[in-house]
Amino acid sequence: MDKLICIGKNYLDHAKELGDAVPEMPVIFLKPPSILKRVNREGDMIQVKLPEGRGSIHHECEIVVRLDAAGAIDAVTLGLDMTLREVQAGLKKNGHPWEVSKVFDGSAILGAWIPISEFTGYLDEPFEFSVNGVVRQSACGSEMRLSPQACIEYAKTFFPIIVGDAIFTGTPAGVGPVVAGDEGVLRWRGKELFRVNWK
Repeated sequence: MDKLICIGKNYLDHAKELGDAVPEMPVIFLKPPSILKRVNREGDMIQVKLPEGRGSIHHECEIVVRLDAAGAIDAVTLGLDMTLREVQAGLKKNGHPWEVSKVFDGSAILGAWIPISEFTGYLDEPFEFSVNGVVRQSACGSEMRLSPQACIEYAKTFFPIIVGDAIFTGTPAGVGPVVAGDEGVLRWRGKELFRVNWK
């Protein structure tokens, strides 16, 4: 894996909940693999330490796709794109790039990969994210503005893509804060994909 490619504002309801103008095309940014935390098996739990003293930290649950040598999708999973929301808001207000609000240890969390051959209808299968037993985000991939394949083509217009790269395809509405002691559960295909315990 060379990079994590993140697509922002790919669900209209999320762009609106943040009070942002809806861009003609989704935004795009990168995260380095060094900040990534992941589970290896379905149903696993992972513990992730939250940064301290940097304001509110929000979850963004997303469908994530992995690319093979031909640049096609070979596997999918769910992931969390974590955001320092107050830091991001301040950077946006001043017209500055906001990567520093998105790149910190544990700011990307991935579930176990599901081969696309075993889950061809993944865009029509609802996914959800809950915190402490309360569902916060729920959507289907078919609600995206750009499909995952369109996200790949969009990313290619800016930089090269290599085998193993992963694309976070955008988050639906319902993002919100997590704090130390919270437990998040990501569900897809009617079952628990993985859990996150923040400390």
